[in-house]
Amino acid sequence: ARDIINLWVARMIFSGIEFMKEIPFKEVYIHATILTKEGKRMSKSLGTGVDPLDLIEKYGADATRFGITWQITGNQDIRFAQDHIMMGKKFCNKIWNATRFILLQIENSKFQILNPKQIQNLTLADKKILKVSNKTIKSVNKDLENFQFGKATHTLYNFFWHNFCDKYIEEAKKQLGIPKLKNQTLTILFSILLTSLKLLHPFIPFITEEIYQKLPLRKKKKCLMIEEWPSLYK
Repeated sequence: ARDIINLWVARMIFSGIEFMKEIPFKEVYIHATILTKEGKRMSKSLGTGVDPLDLIEKYGADATRFGITWQITGNQDIRFAQDHIMMGKKFCNKIWNATRFILLQIENSKFQILNPKQIQNLTLADKKILKVSNKTIKSVNKDLENFQFGKATHTLYNFFWHNFCDKYIEEAKKQLGIPKLKNQTLTILFSILLTSLKLLHPFIPFITEEIYQKLPLRKKKKCLMIEEWPSLYK
């Protein structure tokens, strides 16, 4: 928080220069102060504080992480609201349900995982989701480099829920009924799901790891954390 800049950050810097002859770090992340709904500082003595463990018990760790990160929009103070934690829980459920649909389609077909780059006759829906996916990867990369974590969660939420689930999966249901489009549609569904899991993993690590372990990947890493970061679809 801002109040530790002189109390901690400055002391660490001049102590590092004095005793180690070097600056201990190059960057400092200053985040917003989380306030009550009324805009007051949280206080244990007044009973206005929020225990993260209580939120985790009620909504889950991923939902709590995502909901808190969602509220970070810059250096402005945050008026904490549990509504965003509930939103995070619903989002996790959405990811789980979308995954279940995709894996069910794969189990009921002779599916071979292809690289989307190998598909020549993409449909309009295919092209749109791959284009938006590229835009999302670029945006999230930029946000993470600039410590814009809240902005990154908004981008990922909108991409997965609205572009992927609301639009592409609905179009994919139609394409899956056309024999010549079925395999390429499954390929893109699976590829976008994997890309989404990788991008979301820093924010909701538990459900993304659980889902990753269920994916029918030939060359699966020991865990999602050490997977390659998503690259653009060319």
